[in-house]
Amino acid sequence: MARIVVCGYMIRHPLAGNLMAYFHYLLGLYRLGHRVVYMEESGWPSSCYDPVRKEYGDSPSAGLRIVRRLMEDYRVDIPLCYFHRESGDTWGMEPTEMRRVIADADLLLNVGGVCWLSDFLLCQRRALVDMDPFFTQIGRFAIEGLDEYQAYFTYGANIGRTGCQIPTRGKTWLPTVPPVVPEIWATKSAGSENPGKAPFTTVANWNAYGGVDYEGVRYGQKDQEFLALGDLPGRTGHKMELALANADSAATQELKRSGWSVVGAAEVSNDIATYQKYIAESRGEFTVAKNAYVKTNSGWFSDRSVCYLASGRPVIMQDTGFSEWLPTGEGVLAFSTVDEALGCIEQVNSRYFANCRTARELAEEIFGYRAVLPAMLDSIWEHRATQVSI
Repeated sequence: MARIVVCGYMIRHPLAGNLMAYFHYLLGLYRLGHRVVYMEESGWPSSCYDPVRKEYGDSPSAGLRIVRRLMEDYRVDIPLCYFHRESGDTWGMEPTEMRRVIADADLLLNVGGVCWLSDFLLCQRRALVDMDPFFTQIGRFAIEGLDEYQAYFTYGANIGRTGCQIPTRGKTWLPTVPPVVPEIWATKSAGSENPGKAPFTTVANWNAYGGVDYEGVRYGQKDQEFLALGDLPGRTGHKMELALANADSAATQELKRSGWSVVGAAEVSNDIATYQKYIAESRGEFTVAKNAYVKTNSGWFSDRSVCYLASGRPVIMQDTGFSEWLPTGEGVLAFSTVDEALGCIEQVNSRYFANCRTARELAEEIFGYRAVLPAMLDSIWEHRATQVSI
């Protein structure tokens, strides 16, 4: 089995949805028998969020405590290391040990690309997983060290294919999907006494880091896509709920006028148990994608949505081009217009339990860690290892 250093964004932003996006890699690799170490660096000043104090600072203590508890809960024996790039301080291991671990690793897997240290070059084989297609390729994220990998993976499964407008930056982007560990997600039927009463939900960052202009075109976030749905909840006759982060009062009121139920994302994502319960008690997920993902036909699929699927919850998602590679129509349903969205909701409601079964099957067969991670590693081992830039 391989020695793998995984880098990510768990300690700095220890909210449940974000944690699970990275933890599935750690837990999956660990359960496959690999020797895993988790490393993270500060990246920028005041990058560490404390969900109890609800404030940012330089101390990783809150994040380290939460991540360590998560590891304990799932009986994962993985060393953690956090490095502060300005002070040179480390938590979890001394700097010399950190460098030795990197140098001895068979692979450094940088998930998300929001960590970069020159010490990463000590590892002879490095791979990047792009979780934010388009924004990564135009240099909004992961720009540090972008040329220093032997393999490049992306959730933008259509990058490099006809019809996808995302630039490649001269690199071969290998399509991958967010992995999930299905066995840690409950599959009890939502609202088992009366499943029709459970709401369709999603957890989303309303405007994230804002839109960007690229080559004269504006590429936005989820806010404009949700607002474009208008009064869809009123037309369905079914409760539709959004758990939102960073939505101001004006946006919240507009959504409520359109029939959405709106709660704060912090209410459902401050801890893993509450987050899992919220998903399990949903009828399914109804969500849009970032405007940039849709506009570029990226092929992106959500790391949050795979958690719904693993819980046996159908996912209705705005199509980003994922319908070109993912079976849709049951378990996962894709829409591009309001009328198509209404049709998807009707289809789920008319064949609810069949949709739940198919959702779980998709989670295991397409997004399950036993399928995703070995395929990724096989691709990486095929690439030539080197200690110098490509």
